Amino acid sequence: MEKTVLVTRPLPAATRTADRLRAQGFAPALLPLTQIVPLNPTMPEGMFNAVVATSANALVHASEELLAPFLQLPCFTVGDATADAARARGFETVTTGDSDGESLAETIVEDLCSGGSLLYLTGHVRSPEFERAVKSAGFLCSSLAIYDTNSVSYTTDFLMRSLGSKHLDCCLLYSRMSSEVFSSLIDELKLTYLFENTMFLCLSRRIADGISGLQNPIIKVAARPDEDALFDLLMRELGGR
Repeated sequence: MEKTVLVTRPLPAATRTADRLRAQGFAPALLPLTQIVPLNPTMPEGMFNAVVATSANALVHASEELLAPFLQLPCFTVGDATADAARARGFETVTTGDSDGESLAETIVEDLCSGGSLLYLTGHVRSPEFERAVKSAGFLCSSLAIYDTNSVSYTTDFLMRSLGSKHLDCCLLYSRMSSEVFSSLIDELKLTYLFENTMFLCLSRRIADGISGLQNPIIKVAARPDEDALFDLLMRELGGR
């Protein structure tokens, strides 16, 4: 019997994940908890030594006009998906950090040695660890919000129709905001019982720490903050085709 995996990431990425799950023998159930809204940032001024992105969305939604002056600079990213997005947008020199913003800051300090000026392409909603780490190391960091992330709300009736009859074997969580939105939603609508036997697979420990309101939830964290690592964890825990 196919095991059901709940996909909470925004569209259209959720659809790509669902296709990948089907190919591995799982039954995906889509419940996007956030949506990405592109912004229209002002072109940054000044000289920069490198470009930084900790989310692929920052690169996907940045305009060609904005990126063009900086494509010759080294680009530092977190995760393979963000690195792939950087290369797809035309960056030739791309360096990927190990796991999160803080480790990426360490990589930048090692590679650039002396303090410099960084252009940080990011979302309006973000954790402060990366900026705090590079600033403490003597770098100037100009943050440019390329997109915003909004929560998606659902009614009890909708969730019961879409999920109430399913045994939810696993839930994939891709961001701290999605884990917090999930926790608030099921608590507010009194639907925690639907997830009593669900395994939660998270891209990072910080995301896992955003899960609340469940009695002794089963939570696992991927070895790296990318979907390949998340699928490796899924196959190890639940098997597949």
